[in-house]
Amino acid sequence: MHYRLSFILASLIFFGRIGFSATLPVDISTVDVLSNGTRISATVYMPQVDDATLKLPAIVMAHGWGGEAAHLSRYATKFAAAGFLVVAFDYRGWGTSDSRMVQVRNNAGDGYQLIEYKGVVDPIDQAEDYFSVLNWINTHPKVDINNIGLWGTSWSGGTVVYVAARDQRVKALVSQVSPVGWPNSSQNQWLLTGGERARGTRGYPDPFKRAIGSLRGDMIWERLALFNPREDASRLKRCASLFLVAEHEELFNNDKTALVAHQRIPAPSKYVVIPGATHYSIYDGAGLTTAINEAITWFEEHLR
Repeated sequence: MHYRLSFILASLIFFGRIGFSATLPVDISTVDVLSNGTRISATVYMPQVDDATLKLPAIVMAHGWGGEAAHLSRYATKFAAAGFLVVAFDYRGWGTSDSRMVQVRNNAGDGYQLIEYKGVVDPIDQAEDYFSVLNWINTHPKVDINNIGLWGTSWSGGTVVYVAARDQRVKALVSQVSPVGWPNSSQNQWLLTGGERARGTRGYPDPFKRAIGSLRGDMIWERLALFNPREDASRLKRCASLFLVAEHEELFNNDKTALVAHQRIPAPSKYVVIPGATHYSIYDGAGLTTAINEAITWFEEHLR
């Protein structure tokens, strides 16, 4: 009892001292995580604290459509400097992660060949990679397993909702400038695409194909049919959720996307509009600073 009380008091003093504006030294290292048998690459941002026995709240984060974990360093470093152990990772087939191998019919149509499944947007694979990194971080000796959060931006802002709805280890999330999934009005066509792929009459998109505007990576449509985080939002009964949206979002309508998800969540949820920001300007300047401070404040409140 005395040990527990001492630990609680030490934690309160420590976290009260650093606050979200703290700048603790941060060590950065790379690790490998196995996700369903495929190696994915992750970067660990470790805050340096005086108490070697102190368990740290943790944040898992991944990039949006066509991005890479390296692009998240500005966020991850700030989160770690505020006292969170942070893991940013590349999905399978992206960045420095390996690809899994899949079979397709050969050009002659009389047999099969193995190809790398990479440079595509597979929402279910990406969610499974989040689960795998959660498994990894849940066994980290420095992590407080009762205080783990997720952060996602753009497309991954919907993935974190999908994952948190299925994993009770997640106590808080931040979804930034995200459509939170995709309208499912074309679901029948998506499933027909999947049927063609199941019969071997359709292959996979070329890696990193720009099929939707300037975005890198084509969608695996039949997998999208299984992915509807806006509907999943109603399942977030124990996960505090923050939605950060750009005031001048140019890619989708916030009122039909993040706001809908926010309104469906039974747990504590907050909806914040970043003044003057567009979908891409939030990664720089004043929008970046505001988004980072809002996220840290939210994680401070719900992961301490």
